[in-house]
Amino acid sequence: MTAENAGPPAPLLAAIRSRWLAAATAALRDDPQVAGAALVGSLGAGRADDWSDVDLLVFVDDARIDDGVVTHGLGKPALTFDARHNGPRGTRAISGQYLVDGLPLWADWHLHPVSRASWPADAAVIFDRRAFNQHRLDQHEVNRHHLDRHGFDRHRLDRRGFDRLPVTFAELLAAGEREPPTRKSPADHRALQLALIPIAGKRLARRSPETARMIEFVGGPYAPEATWADHLTTLRQLLGGFAALGLPASVAAAHAHLDLVADALG
Repeated sequence: MTAENAGPPAPLLAAIRSRWLAAATAALRDDPQVAGAALVGSLGAGRADDWSDVDLLVFVDDARIDDGVVTHGLGKPALTFDARHNGPRGTRAISGQYLVDGLPLWADWHLHPVSRASWPADAAVIFDRRAFNQHRLDQHEVNRHHLDRHGFDRHRLDRRGFDRLPVTFAELLAAGEREPPTRKSPADHRALQLALIPIAGKRLARRSPETARMIEFVGGPYAPEATWADHLTTLRQLLGGFAALGLPASVAAAHAHLDLVADALG
């Protein structure tokens, strides 16, 4: 775990993420159109903490790249955002906020075509139906993995069994021409700011120097000299401005998340 992700314990968040990941991976395995899937980001690289979000790399047939797999078998997300501009041309990305037991969970789905399928160096492969020119683990071993508190058993599944690209997932995303962004309405931008309040809260719980900048992004003042308690007060106040969106469940979940942040700050 890096210092960036070394947040205080948050067992409730870890528990809902583990449950969500168990459902998500089961749904992906049950979808024959999904050729392979892996955890990427901090979970894939083994540096996650209880506050970390989920990043999934999913390979689908090229003709299905626009179909999406975000809601398949997982329940409908409370909010989704087209984030294809965060990836290389020819790929898709969808960010979703899920509500589990009244708490928010953020998941980034990176949908890539099988024509360019390869596993990044820091991915934790969940399954690979077509091998993608990599070595395969014995299927029996793959099928009998157990989920840890982050929802994935890194040791049983992939480090020994798959050849890798010599680049990380972040480097893969940054390479080459990017997808152009899709048009978003003012209401879309406000909904995104609401969904990102818990992301700002996560940074606050970690006492990240990026907290002030994130608060500015979600509509607050840029106040890098503010105390952590002041940042928390600002985030709570900002939530009062989202009532007009008609998303009370997401607002309530953000309040519940900030309560956990308050507990973490002590």
